[in-house]
Amino acid sequence: QVPARVTPPPPLSGWTRPGLPLGRRSPSCMGGDGHGHRRGPVKPAAMPQSLSGGGATGPTSAEKNISLPAALLGVEEATALTEWVLHCAAQALEHPTAGRSEAEKVLGKVLHWLAPPVSSQALAMVAVSGFPGALVRAIRKYRNEPAAAALACVAAVRSAGSSEVALAHMRAGAIEEVGGLMDRHPSHGGVQNVCLLLLSSLMKDATAARQAVSLGLVAKVLRAMESTLGREVQLNGLVALRLLADSGRAPRAGLQEAAMRAKVAHQSDSAVCATANDVLALVTPRFKEVLCWHWQNGWCKLGPRCTYAHGPSDLRGGGDVSQRVEEPGRPQRQGAEEQRQRTTRQTGA
Repeated sequence: QVPARVTPPPPLSGWTRPGLPLGRRSPSCMGGDGHGHRRGPVKPAAMPQSLSGGGATGPTSAEKNISLPAALLGVEEATALTEWVLHCAAQALEHPTAGRSEAEKVLGKVLHWLAPPVSSQALAMVAVSGFPGALVRAIRKYRNEPAAAALACVAAVRSAGSSEVALAHMRAGAIEEVGGLMDRHPSHGGVQNVCLLLLSSLMKDATAARQAVSLGLVAKVLRAMESTLGREVQLNGLVALRLLADSGRAPRAGLQEAAMRAKVAHQSDSAVCATANDVLALVTPRFKEVLCWHWQNGWCKLGPRCTYAHGPSDLRGGGDVSQRVEEPGRPQRQGAEEQRQRTTRQTGA
C-alpha cells in the first residue's frame, strides 16, 4: 500500500536560504547546526560601550584602541570618573596626533575629578588603569611645553595617593622623567615646584628613595632650591631632601647649607623652619639637643643658623633636657673623646 503523499508547507519568508530544501529551517535563524539540532535562540550582538562615561564600567577588548575624537568625546561628556573615562583619557594623551591643547583639556577635566581629598575608590580605579603610565609618557612627550608637562605632574601627584598608583608611576619611569623635566627648565619655578611635589609623592618607601638618589635627584633638588627662595620651592625641596636623606641615605654634602638658607629666608614660617630642622637633625650631630650658651647670655650672633637650641621650646630629642646648657664647642670635644675611647676599646678587643 503506497502512503499518501505529504505536501510540504510553503516556505516562510526569511527562513530558508538558497540551496536548502524547502521547509528546512536555516541554522542562522533558528540556532540550528545544520543537522536539525537546535542550539537555542541566538543572542543579539553586544552594543558598544557608551562614550558618555555615565555608567560605563570599562572598555571591552574591541574598544581598547579608539580614535582621538572618540577619546576626547568620552572625557568631555563624562559626568563622573570611571574606568572607561580613565581609558579615554589615557588614549587621548598617548594618541600620536594629540597636541598640547588636547592634552591640557583632558588633564584639566581629570584634575577636576581628582581634587583633594581623592576617594579610595577613585585611586583604586586609577591603579588598575593605564592612566599612570600615560601620565608619565605625557611628561616626556610635552617636556618642551611647560604648561602641559606641569599639568601632567599635578595629575600624577593627586593620583599617587596610594602605594599601588605610586608604584605604577615608578614602573613607567616617573623619577627619570621628573629629573629630565627639572633639567629642561632649571629656572622655571613652577615646573621645579611641581617636580618636587611629584618626587616627594613617589618616595613612599626606601626603595623609591634610593632609586632617586642613584639617579642624581639630590643635586637637582639642591639646584632648584638655589635657583629661587620662593616659599613653596623651599618647603617642597626640604620635604624631598628629608626623604632622600632619611630613607634614601643620600650624601650629606650640601644638605645642611640648603636647610640653613631656607630657615634664614623664612624665619617666620613655622612649616619651613620645622621641616628644615628635620633635615638638619639628619645631617648635624646633636642638633638642637642642648641650649645655646651665647643665647643664654643674651645674644647669639648666628641667629637661626645656630645648631644649638634657643630656648626650651627649641630643644629636640627626648628626656629632661630643658635645663642643659653647654658652651658651643664642648659637644665636639666631648664627641671626639667618646670616639677616642670607642676606638681604644675596639683596638683592645
